[in-house]
Amino acid sequence: MSKRKRSSTPEPDEPTDDASVKDDMVHVTSDMLSGSPDIFAGKKGDRATEPEPEPDQAPLEPTEARTTLAAAETTESESSTPAEDISPTQVAAEPVAAAPPYASAEAQPARQHRGGSTTAIGIVLVVIGIFALAVALTGIDLRDSGWPLFIIIPGLTLMIAGFVSLGSVATVPGGVVTMLGVVLAYANSTGDWPMWAYGWSLVIPFGLGLGVYLQALRDRDQGALRTGRTLLFVGIMIFLIGFVLFESILGISGRDAFGPLGKAALPLLLILVGVILLVRSMQRSRQA
Repeated sequence: MSKRKRSSTPEPDEPTDDASVKDDMVHVTSDMLSGSPDIFAGKKGDRATEPEPEPDQAPLEPTEARTTLAAAETTESESSTPAEDISPTQVAAEPVAAAPPYASAEAQPARQHRGGSTTAIGIVLVVIGIFALAVALTGIDLRDSGWPLFIIIPGLTLMIAGFVSLGSVATVPGGVVTMLGVVLAYANSTGDWPMWAYGWSLVIPFGLGLGVYLQALRDRDQGALRTGRTLLFVGIMIFLIGFVLFESILGISGRDAFGPLGKAALPLLLILVGVILLVRSMQRSRQA
């Protein structure tokens, strides 16, 4: 293609002044261009080929969409409700949180336990004081062999007071203290202090089981009765086994204090254990 050069010399018919050029031009206003097509817009085919923008979130399922719509409607209804529509009766109808039940349930038993133990100690002190006053007025000398009574009498007092009114806070310690006084009284009167090698079983668990058993009789508690009987049985068996081991076999007392009974202790123990096992087996077979 050849390029045509624009002639700088005007043709004879062409006007040379600016006024003539302005007369040939048409004045276009903004109102005239408002309805005209956009010449800079792309073609329709190009628009169809452009990919649609991907949504930021996946479309909700029908259930989630209904839930979201219901929540939005509820929020709009709550926000559109004026504060003046809420009546005092609606506010008062809301349930008030009650105090937790355990707030008072823990403090009350502690007070009862403290009060029962204080009462038991007071009764024991009064009884010991009365007994000591009687001994002082009568002139009886209990320093050699009668001093274990200062242990036995308070123990019996605790058991009686607990069985009558105070409960296990006095009955269980009373059984332990009473059996302690009994073992001390035997050892003091016979001089057989080595028997403490196995005699402790008469204090615990036997004395403990005695207090539990008495309290269970008062309360008519079958579970506590079984526990008390178990502790009593365990205490007796430990005592018998210790007696056979330390007296019949080892002879820790250093003298034949029990005579034929000490020699026959081992066979008697074996017979006793065998009888107990047979009885328990028969009871289980009957229950089955």
